[in-house]
Amino acid sequence: MEQFISSFLFSLNVTLPIILLLLLGMWLRRSQVIDERFCDQATKVIFNITLPLMLFFSVYGKEIDYFSQIKLLLVGIGGTVLLFLIGECLASRFVAEKRERSNLVQSFYRGNNGILGLAFCVNAYGQQALTPASIYSAALIFVYNILAVITLTRALSNEKITIWQMIKQVAKNPLIIAIVLGFLANVIHFQLPKPFATTGHYLADITLPFALICAGASINLRSLMNTSKVATWGSLGRLLVSPLLMLFLAQLVGLSGINMGIVLLMAITPLASAAYTMTKAMGGNGTTVANIIGITTVGSLLVSSLILMWLKHGGFI
Repeated sequence: MEQFISSFLFSLNVTLPIILLLLLGMWLRRSQVIDERFCDQATKVIFNITLPLMLFFSVYGKEIDYFSQIKLLLVGIGGTVLLFLIGECLASRFVAEKRERSNLVQSFYRGNNGILGLAFCVNAYGQQALTPASIYSAALIFVYNILAVITLTRALSNEKITIWQMIKQVAKNPLIIAIVLGFLANVIHFQLPKPFATTGHYLADITLPFALICAGASINLRSLMNTSKVATWGSLGRLLVSPLLMLFLAQLVGLSGINMGIVLLMAITPLASAAYTMTKAMGGNGTTVANIIGITTVGSLLVSSLILMWLKHGGFI
């Protein structure tokens, strides 16, 4: 019982700030301090400026040996693509409203790796987890955004989309451009002038609170209490299907110790707040995404505690 309480308190310390920011957004909207127009404008700023900068600085200036983590990356990327395909199959078959399909798909594969995932790993394993977890997170964020452009384009376009059109959508996505530029800057050892780097970090640092406040402002409590089928199945996919599938793949390739922990701790994270920003920016239903973020953020408290207990009991921590 003491171990469960300790794990639960650890999870609470990590996720409670996210919950509080969502609640702040809900309160600000209810108090009419902010409105839908503000959220729409803020979303454009986040999607085009602050979030790309956050992703750029997540890889810029870091000495990372990607080749030493091949097996870990294969599990992460392979599992992500498989979850994406499962989500697409289920959405096309069971979700009648086309524009809601991408919400279900993103829920299955897209976790909050860059923030909560790294926090989980470092708190569980210490600084030794930072490098492999950063490699894993950066690679998956890149894949997440490519798959997000594909599923959002398919769901929100009224015309038949060709592969070439999807490639163009991916190529001009500011999130993907930012990650590629971060990698290129590392390769050529480019150094940003200090004033530009400092300004970039200032803007990057406001991304999470800004995005979560807007997501909270878009949460519809009535629909959250009477959750739609898309939100329900999306939340189950995020909290149950994702960690179970990733556990199976990790065991299949023989991952153990810290690498096993990284895979599972990343898999139990809530739906990424970037999913809300990207969905709103591309004209999708942000309310459903915001509701899934709220449900999975709360639900991840229990799931993360159970996973941490299992990792501790199995000798992975």
